[in-house]
Amino acid sequence: MAPTLADLLANRSLALTCVTGHDALHRPVSRVHVAEVSDPSPWLTRDVLLLTTGLLERTPEELDDFFAALAGREIAAVGFGVGLIVEAVPEEWVRAADRHGIPLLSIPLSTPYIAISEFVSTRLADRQLDQVRRMLEVQQRIAYSEATPAQQIEALRYLARELEAVVLWIAPDGALRTAGDGIALGVRERQMVSTELSRHIASGRSTGSASIGGLFVHLKSTAGSPIAVARPRRYSPLEQGLIGSLATFIDLSRDTAALPGLAASLREQLLSEAITGRLTADARLFEVLFSGTEACTAVFLAPTPETRGARVREPAAGLLLKSYLAAELAEGTPAAAPLLSTVDDGFYLILPAVSANRAAPAVERFLTREASMLPGWSAGVSETREPGVLRELCASARRAQEATAFHREALVLSADQLGHLELMGDWFRSSGEAPVFSDWRLRIAGLEPARAERLLGPLRAFLSVNGALERAAAALGLHRQTLNARLAEVERVLGVSLSDPTDRALLWLGFESGALIGTDAG
Repeated sequence: MAPTLADLLANRSLALTCVTGHDALHRPVSRVHVAEVSDPSPWLTRDVLLLTTGLLERTPEELDDFFAALAGREIAAVGFGVGLIVEAVPEEWVRAADRHGIPLLSIPLSTPYIAISEFVSTRLADRQLDQVRRMLEVQQRIAYSEATPAQQIEALRYLARELEAVVLWIAPDGALRTAGDGIALGVRERQMVSTELSRHIASGRSTGSASIGGLFVHLKSTAGSPIAVARPRRYSPLEQGLIGSLATFIDLSRDTAALPGLAASLREQLLSEAITGRLTADARLFEVLFSGTEACTAVFLAPTPETRGARVREPAAGLLLKSYLAAELAEGTPAAAPLLSTVDDGFYLILPAVSANRAAPAVERFLTREASMLPGWSAGVSETREPGVLRELCASARRAQEATAFHREALVLSADQLGHLELMGDWFRSSGEAPVFSDWRLRIAGLEPARAERLLGPLRAFLSVNGALERAAAALGLHRQTLNARLAEVERVLGVSLSDPTDRALLWLGFESGALIGTDAG
């Protein structure tokens, strides 16, 4: 998927030239790194293009050590900037690069290093997007056509072609079969991959990876014929997703009614990789994943921040919500099939062609119905926008869910409900604790938890009705004099006067911004 050195040289705007190493211009460039240190090799990985200006002076011996270390890291090439320190690439650099088989490129002063990096990242994104499109097309063809043993083998041949690999599997008769002729395995390599495949089957794992000689092997279990995919380079998350989805096809081919869900399964895998940042993604990727959808809404479902610390998890929660919303929102909206992405601390659900105004009430009904199974869980709903800004929508849904910690009566909050109080709370949390809030928190922390709760509840109720004592007492189910006594105790403990408008305003702001939440009683 990565562009090659030849691709960089072919781009006229970069104006690069190859000084030595013309026979290795087929090498891929996975990323670009700039360094002016004596030995940058500890920070480099395979297929990196290292850019330098030769700022450090090196003896011939040091230069030889420099290129030897780079060769050990299997970098793609070295780019030398001319016109700043020297007018041409020094001959000693050319000789050292040639000795160690590393291509050396000359970079004119007029070419910014960032332009080379942007060229590589853009090409990677473009080719990745092409691969996503091809994968989804193949998934659609497989999912909606007749599933036969011949078609299974054709799918594996496609996999071998797409990944430039060889696919091996153990057939029901026990024989080792292969698909793909892009790589020729020797007898010993074939035997080693077969042994690794047998070990994988015996282990009971669903997925595995191994390095065998010069091959990288990705293994995936199926109910009938587990597969091993082998080639000389590593697999990206996107490619691992394709292997997994085609293995799923082999399983589902026994149940043709389940095949239409296969394309959605792959989209969910790609969505999770993109949301978590494991897959480089731009707006075009999300537009491809939600082709034909003008707008969508994101939902983030998770334990509230205060219960999340206790590692409250329910792995089925996301699937339950997905199933509920699919049924609840499907009427009149055939395109509303949700896509689920599981992250470390919760679940994202993306709802194509569903507005936030429809999504939020449905999510609230779900949480109300499942309150006994999901205590301490809440959800946030983003605004509704085009799929290209999906990452922003996910961030918006997460912010709304986190704000439920400051609105304890709310199971669900929408992004448009986060008004000036939430924004002010964000400001307080980012700007550091105000001294008065810090003092109050210390005083509250020094109380017995039961006493702190007995005081803070009435205080908040009193403030929420703007000091209307009778209304607050009725809401709490307390006698007016009992509430009066507790508020007097609050004044003594916190050193405030509830008849002072400034103290009352600060106390209310402390509750709403979260500055008084977080103690045992908060």
